[in-house]
Amino acid sequence: MAAPIHRCACRIILRSRISRVQSDARALNTSGIAGNKPQTAPTEQKASGSEEVPLVIPRKKRWDKLAVLKALSTTVKRDPTSVDYNFIDDPYLIPRTTMQYKWFSLAKESGQKAAEFFIHRNPQYFQQEFAEPPIEAFLPKTSTFLIEEPCEEALQERMSRKALKAATDMYFQIVDGGGTVSQDMTDDLLDLLCFHGSKDPVQEANLLSPEEQEDSEEPPRRKGNVKGRMRRANEPAVHRWRDGDDADRLFNSLAEPSARNYCSLIKGLVKYEAADQAFRTYNDMQQKGLRADASTYNALIKSVKEVRDRYEERWDLVQQLLNQMRLEKIRPTLQTFNATLRSIRFCGMTGRKSCLDVLREMAHLGIEPSLATYNHIMSIFNPSNSPPSQMLYQIMDEVEGKEFTIQDQDDSRFFVDAMNMCLRMNDVELAYRLHKLQETGENWRLLGDAYIQSVYYGKFLNLICQMEGGEEMWKWYRNLVPSVYYPNVPSILNILKSLEVSNMHHKVTDLWEDIRSLQHFNKQELVEAVLEFMAREKQSPEIQLLFMPVVQNIKDNIEFYYKATAPARRATLSWSSESLSNLLVLFLRAGQLKKASEMLPLFKEYTKTPRAEAMEEYLAVCVEAKDKAKAKAGLSVAVHCGLPKIVEYAENLKSAMTEIKQSEIDAILKEELGVGAEEVKTNQ
Repeated sequence: MAAPIHRCACRIILRSRISRVQSDARALNTSGIAGNKPQTAPTEQKASGSEEVPLVIPRKKRWDKLAVLKALSTTVKRDPTSVDYNFIDDPYLIPRTTMQYKWFSLAKESGQKAAEFFIHRNPQYFQQEFAEPPIEAFLPKTSTFLIEEPCEEALQERMSRKALKAATDMYFQIVDGGGTVSQDMTDDLLDLLCFHGSKDPVQEANLLSPEEQEDSEEPPRRKGNVKGRMRRANEPAVHRWRDGDDADRLFNSLAEPSARNYCSLIKGLVKYEAADQAFRTYNDMQQKGLRADASTYNALIKSVKEVRDRYEERWDLVQQLLNQMRLEKIRPTLQTFNATLRSIRFCGMTGRKSCLDVLREMAHLGIEPSLATYNHIMSIFNPSNSPPSQMLYQIMDEVEGKEFTIQDQDDSRFFVDAMNMCLRMNDVELAYRLHKLQETGENWRLLGDAYIQSVYYGKFLNLICQMEGGEEMWKWYRNLVPSVYYPNVPSILNILKSLEVSNMHHKVTDLWEDIRSLQHFNKQELVEAVLEFMAREKQSPEIQLLFMPVVQNIKDNIEFYYKATAPARRATLSWSSESLSNLLVLFLRAGQLKKASEMLPLFKEYTKTPRAEAMEEYLAVCVEAKDKAKAKAGLSVAVHCGLPKIVEYAENLKSAMTEIKQSEIDAILKEELGVGAEEVKTNQ
């Protein structure tokens, strides 16, 4: 009985809501909103007396197909205790270091390319389509075409499949056979050839066999050939433009190349590092009275530093290009101003004086800056070889609280360069403002690739270690590691210093667990720093006992590497005088005299000298414990290693422990040095 009543109540509520919507619609119609033409509602007068702003009520709003998913994604925050979502499906292979992250990414990309190569080589085994609608990029790229006769349809088929070599051959077959190709199709083919550097996209992705790659006469080089700078290993490799390639052949075969053809060729030459030839082509274009578009001028402005060496010459060339745009009445775009500012970075003081003029012109045209614009401004007024200025403060006042989208390829450099500037200025409050901007909306998408993100978070955490207390630093450490950042050895050393200054020695156990998970437990410098951190000052008995799992694990690791057969593994960790002395002291302070005495033979075995303070502490504990055998063993090590206070140690032992006789001390001295106590006293 309850169910029918419930359904009736739902119907009543639904009818009341429908009637309310209908009455609202009638009210809107009477106020002038009717039909498909939206009209303005009565305007409201601002209190300030400014102009009236019409309020437009849309009749219908079209939602994005992903609107619901996007709304749900905004309710989910990053889990600081978990790793990146990319690795959540395979916990066993979760990377723990930056290098492992790189290996994981390379392995994933290698697997994708291997699958693509196999599909490309054996299309007959992949004829069934599972995707609805079919995804063309996942379909096998067959080497056969449906149309073999020379015609525009055959050319269009090859172009649609990005078979540029086959498309070029088909084009020349049509032309040589007396046929004609439409201007639009010719332009499209030249665009593809210039964009891909006359190479098939399959060849660009290195999906060719070694035999097919033997055609390449010139080896690829890495992108970003800046004079005086070594290339990073993770920079993408690009091919140089080669004279006589298919793009050159097609362009030279045209009776009267159009402005679009010239623009495509110039942009291709700039992209594949043939800037000199690009400017020669641009000059030919100007002589023929053809006008370039804004994107072509942007490419030329970017490449100014490649064709001019002196600062004044670079800026003069940039001005010539901008003036030509003005004469041709070509409206500059955001990319035009970004390219200009990027070139100014390489013009020294000459360009720095003109930066403000460029910004004023940008504001006059009503063009909103992107993050790349601010990054160029910051780099112009804050060169790496000069003291930092106040420019970043002004930039943050301008961008704080705003959301940005990617509009320029250099947008991803802003956050890391700005964080580096905060580190140079030692301004942690400014770094917090920058990090808050990065977390605003979806600005985190502009952080760049994994390498740039690692640099950004590393500099951020190092700045916090230097300027904040231990509690604040540890809060940020737990927030960033391991979800977005894998700290390297220098970063962990900075964390240790911050913990020591704040007297937070109890955090070393948690930090050591992270060191183990990050695979840094075999770094000699870091291991010795952790031991020194625990042994520098005597802590409370509870803290000293808290150190023991870390101390024992370090000792076991070093012994393991000494027992390993491979020379490389033996060389990873080794005993040093400091590490042995610190382990000796830590065992003593934890009340483990037996384990401390086990460290003594290692000084003799590996020819290491203990610290005098460590040996004094060991002998004092032996006296307190009245352990004659261990005291004699400690004195033997002190004599063997040639510590300066041997006689003082012997006298203290003899006076504090009546069980030890002078004859026993003389026996130790004669065994280690071959002389008696009197001779040692005389020498000292």
